[in-house]
Amino acid sequence: MRWKRYLTLLWLAFFLVLATGNSAVQAHAGLMSSTPKDGEVLQTNPGQLSMRFTETLEPDLVSMKLYDWNGKEISLERPTLQPGDASQVNVPLPELAEGTYTAIVSVVSEDGHPVEERLSFSIGQKSAVVAEPSTAKKTDSSYLIVYRYLAQGIILLGGGLYVVAWWAQRYGLPSMAQLLGIGRQIGWVLGLVGLIFLWFLYDESLTSVSLTQALWQLDGKLLAQSPFAIMLIISFVLMLLLSIPNMVSGWYVGIWVLLVSAQAFGGHAWGIAPVWLSIVLRLLHVLTVSLWLGALVYLLLAGKQAERDRKEFKAFFLRTVAMAALLAVVTGVLMLLVQTDLASVFQSSLTWSYLLYGKVICIIVMLGLAYRQTKRWRKENTLQQVLLRWEIILGIVAILAGLWMSQTNYPTATTSTQATIQTDLY
Repeated sequence: MRWKRYLTLLWLAFFLVLATGNSAVQAHAGLMSSTPKDGEVLQTNPGQLSMRFTETLEPDLVSMKLYDWNGKEISLERPTLQPGDASQVNVPLPELAEGTYTAIVSVVSEDGHPVEERLSFSIGQKSAVVAEPSTAKKTDSSYLIVYRYLAQGIILLGGGLYVVAWWAQRYGLPSMAQLLGIGRQIGWVLGLVGLIFLWFLYDESLTSVSLTQALWQLDGKLLAQSPFAIMLIISFVLMLLLSIPNMVSGWYVGIWVLLVSAQAFGGHAWGIAPVWLSIVLRLLHVLTVSLWLGALVYLLLAGKQAERDRKEFKAFFLRTVAMAALLAVVTGVLMLLVQTDLASVFQSSLTWSYLLYGKVICIIVMLGLAYRQTKRWRKENTLQQVLLRWEIILGIVAILAGLWMSQTNYPTATTSTQATIQTDLY
């Protein structure tokens, strides 16, 4: 009866997604049109450069730079948004000589992720040689992936492990502190350092403002324009709250749950309609993935103590892992349906699609190993440590793929097989 209720709720959630509709949107703010057009040759100075994007922009997080054919930057006034249309950014042009010019605009999507677009135009005639802009720079996204994986990976794993260990104590099994010892403090430090480095790398990718300065000045209005920055701030504060000693156990459980939940509010969540459904699905997905992987790690660390004839713990563990795995898979599928469509995924050559394939393969193999492990545990009352380690490794790889996916452009019905939006972060 319990399983029937769970399946009924899952079916209702699935039909709710279908009823809500699948809005085709860009993965990030993408350039739709510009005046002048990219590559256009004009006879006279147009007087103004305008760019229209696929979604509204944050006024304080927009910057535009102009370079001549020698790669030298030309001073521009601060860009402004079109009155009544926040998706269009305008900037007056100064007097320009004949030749080819490159404009680079940096904006931030609704989900708080930096996007850079380029276009070139010529006045009179095209320049024979066009040099790369001398002061233009792009943040190396590989560092962002590494530090995000370090910080958020520790949070997801630590949160799930703590909750499972906290509940397992009721069955006479060890707590997280007993299992890890000083490893808890090491993990906490690594997670905190990862969040700090991730903040500065993200701030560096924003060319128009300094969020560090805004934080120092307590400029809440500016900080609120970047959901990713808010997520990092909240995560940092919650990590500090975890370090308070001698609190009741419920305090740490609550902080861990909030900390894991906060990770759902970054990524593509805010750029997908309807936002509330996107947030709910990501929240459930993050929590269940954390619980699933945390349970596997606990079983590996507890070793023989959990393997013995503990019928009550075995029933609790198998029920918890089964529900976490089921919800993780279902919410992952629903997220895919809300975020994009299968035809766009299969037709796409974007990195996002290949990461999705890898994640799906990891999860399928994990489920197969889990099924085999469960049969062995129930029949012989023993666990095969090698299979358990492989489950954890595949789970870690799946998390890495998921975090990487949230840092790349995803395919939609409005994107081609080539990346139409160049992103440095997310």
